[in-house]
Amino acid sequence: MSPTLFRVARENPQFARLWAAQIVSQSGDWLNRVAVLTLIGALGGKEHAAGIGALFGVELVLRLLPSALLGPLAGPVADRLPRRWLMVAADVGRALVVTGLFFVREPAHLPWIYALVALQMGISIFFDAARTGALPATVGPKDLHDAYTLSAATWSVVLCVGALVGGLLVHAMGAHAVFLVDAATYVASALCLIGLKLPPTPVHPERFRWRDVVMLTELRRGFAHARERGVAPVLFAKTFWGAAGGYLVLLALAGYEGFGQGAPGAAEHSAMAIGILYAARGVGTGLGPVLGRTFLGGGDRALKLQVSLGFFVAAAGYTAFGFCDRLGYAAFWVGVGHLGGATLWVSSTVLWQRHVADAYRGRVFALEFLTMDVSFAAGGALAGALFDATGSLATSVWVVSGLVFVLGLTWTWLARHVAKDGEDATTPPDETVAPLAGSAVVEEA
Repeated sequence: MSPTLFRVARENPQFARLWAAQIVSQSGDWLNRVAVLTLIGALGGKEHAAGIGALFGVELVLRLLPSALLGPLAGPVADRLPRRWLMVAADVGRALVVTGLFFVREPAHLPWIYALVALQMGISIFFDAARTGALPATVGPKDLHDAYTLSAATWSVVLCVGALVGGLLVHAMGAHAVFLVDAATYVASALCLIGLKLPPTPVHPERFRWRDVVMLTELRRGFAHARERGVAPVLFAKTFWGAAGGYLVLLALAGYEGFGQGAPGAAEHSAMAIGILYAARGVGTGLGPVLGRTFLGGGDRALKLQVSLGFFVAAAGYTAFGFCDRLGYAAFWVGVGHLGGATLWVSSTVLWQRHVADAYRGRVFALEFLTMDVSFAAGGALAGALFDATGSLATSVWVVSGLVFVLGLTWTWLARHVAKDGEDATTPPDETVAPLAGSAVVEEA
């Protein structure tokens, strides 16, 4: 990572606290992910009636759907409650939940893995909504893109190191010890965030009502605001990218079936192979946003271009991955594929954050993640079903890559008017938010 990015943390102490919490908690997340996938393979195995593709597919679905279901509540909550304490409470809750995975020991306990993963992710959406809403308040307007780039690069480095270390720890200590390490990282994150100083919670023209949450009124308000600011299509970039949820299932399958030897007693080999492939994903996600900003710039039109290119680079990288029969080559092309995926992710986030006012960020985030989570869950389930039906990892990868390419073309066409006229934005909008122009706007949305 470049020294310029570290400057953002040095010059913004509140962002530095948020960043430190990210480092420790996400490190545990990736240790946990490798351990969970290894444990599912060991307890489920080839003899399970559902098929190994389905088992890994369900794991991804249950990492995503709780966020989708609770996002309509998490967004309004993150816009109305103190975001610092919401993040601290979520960290403590997640520490307790992942400790429960320590007690999963037998094939009959397999459903408990899924239940605990779902609960962990349900709590995480409140943390993520609060963190996304809080981050712009910890840096100046000119540092926003660099702060997001540093966060994305950190996520990538932590993924790379965490996945590799996770594979090594599972090999050396077993999956269950890793779950305790993950719980400790959530506690450390909470300690980092206790001293975080944020502006007062924004005052809203609309009072919180459960009926608005259930009827998605809050999210429609967020969408109407984003549309008024001209960035509505950007909110759905990650939704169109959701077909790549299949890639995440296929990485686990490649580690277990392809390069982990997929045989009883080979759990350690599977853990290492999964760790290496996920580490390669981390390298790609770390480099992608930095290269995009360096060569294409950070203006609105440049960001939109980076989103479009991200789809096509990802599809190309994974198409090549489908031809690989050696772990080293496969890891290289996984890294290439996620150069595109991470560039798409960061560019779309920065683009809508620039134009959405603080009072709406939590709800807009929740809307974006609701549609993205459903899309990723569908992509993961499709990939698992494809593998079980065809028995071919390569065929499954190529089908998913073709879908990613087509969806990239579709999003590019839908977003053709975003950042087309006028100058690129360099500062966020005025944080004084007027009420939306009547209920008709909300209903039409």
